[in-house]
Amino acid sequence: MIWIIESKSKLSREFAADLKRLRANAAVAAHVSRSVLNSTLAEVQTPLAPALAPGEPVLVLAHSGYDFDNRHGQEAPWIGGRWLDEFVQDVTAKFTPAGLSGRTLWFLVCHTGHDTTALANLLAAAGVDNVTIYMPTDFMYISKAGIPHVLVSAADLDSVNRDVARCDSDYWSIQGSQATGSYWAGCSISGQVVTKLSATVVEEAVRAQFDPDEDEV
Repeated sequence: MIWIIESKSKLSREFAADLKRLRANAAVAAHVSRSVLNSTLAEVQTPLAPALAPGEPVLVLAHSGYDFDNRHGQEAPWIGGRWLDEFVQDVTAKFTPAGLSGRTLWFLVCHTGHDTTALANLLAAAGVDNVTIYMPTDFMYISKAGIPHVLVSAADLDSVNRDVARCDSDYWSIQGSQATGSYWAGCSISGQVVTKLSATVVEEAVRAQFDPDEDEV
């Protein structure tokens, strides 16, 4: 399934386009046929019903980034408007630790892959086990082929978004777009132990999931 976190109850045009492209990608279509949109904290923390099928991967589509966390007096990552410790409370309320265990979690977010291990440690402390997590480390967009790509650019976020829109998310036309799986991070939780995955392993996993025919290598 794909879990979409928005600030409004109606799916934004941007995320609606992302979902449409993902569903048109035969490699991942089966995993995004079911979508759940949550826009309030109460919705985010409401347990999922019906529950996930055994082994079903979870894709999370949300805005994310870094901001100043007044609680600790330093810059920190956030996903869906929530600091990582808060987000872990949300995701375990939604799926339960047992419900998350034994799955692959794909985060279709921007930048926060730098803190994938921090997220995994928080999930492990909450009782989640036998999970693999993948997350981009820079600006992420979904291409016309339904493949998540990272775009590396020195431009500001608004300019990057405009470039992607101007090119209609065409991977081959967007300057700075990286090959499938590049600029992603990943880690696993096994026996409550968190292990960081190598860049090669992560890249191969992303390609196998979203671009097995290597249409956008």
